[in-house]
Amino acid sequence: MNKLKNFLSEELRLNPDNYLGDFMKYEELILEWNKKINLVSRKTDSIEDHILNSIFFLTKYNFDNIKSLADIGTGGGFPGIPLKILYPDLNLLLVDSIQKKVSVLNDLIVRLELINTEAVCGRAEIVSKESRYINKFDCVISKAVAGLDNLYEWGNVFLNDSGTMICIKGGDIETELSELKKLRYNFKVEVINFDFERGYGIEEKKIVVISHH
Repeated sequence: MNKLKNFLSEELRLNPDNYLGDFMKYEELILEWNKKINLVSRKTDSIEDHILNSIFFLTKYNFDNIKSLADIGTGGGFPGIPLKILYPDLNLLLVDSIQKKVSVLNDLIVRLELINTEAVCGRAEIVSKESRYINKFDCVISKAVAGLDNLYEWGNVFLNDSGTMICIKGGDIETELSELKKLRYNFKVEVINFDFERGYGIEEKKIVVISHH
């Protein structure tokens, strides 16, 4: 986890010793479960790159004011659990439509001793309309492979009035952006690009931040 250690220290100005133990435990549990359930590639012997690709945006985006987060299409807990490790006071909801993955997430929550963290099985657009989740979150985040228009439609009901959606993306997203802007919502869209030296193994990445006016 040397890349992660350097990233926490050099890019985020954090003391890696405060976090690396939790990240290593997370990796151990994911790799243990991955033998039974496909959470990451079967050839994977480290989730360091998955963690880095979950937290890279913190170099340019101020996450300090976010107290509640819904992670939709979370799979093995990315990016929600890495963010929770860095922000332990975060109120975190992990949403995935595959029950096997949610069972793993529940095990991770217990074994990593993550407080104020819940995993729920269901499609985001349905879960978001449950009374205990509707309009309750400061932020919705997703690394899910879906178009921006779909992600916004699925996730925006979770958001409170000043809530923000963060979509982690790579590659060319011009078509996705134009489809998103066709939606008849009153929102503001900002694209933040990131370029890291090759040593970190973070692919060319960007986040799309969608906020209510």
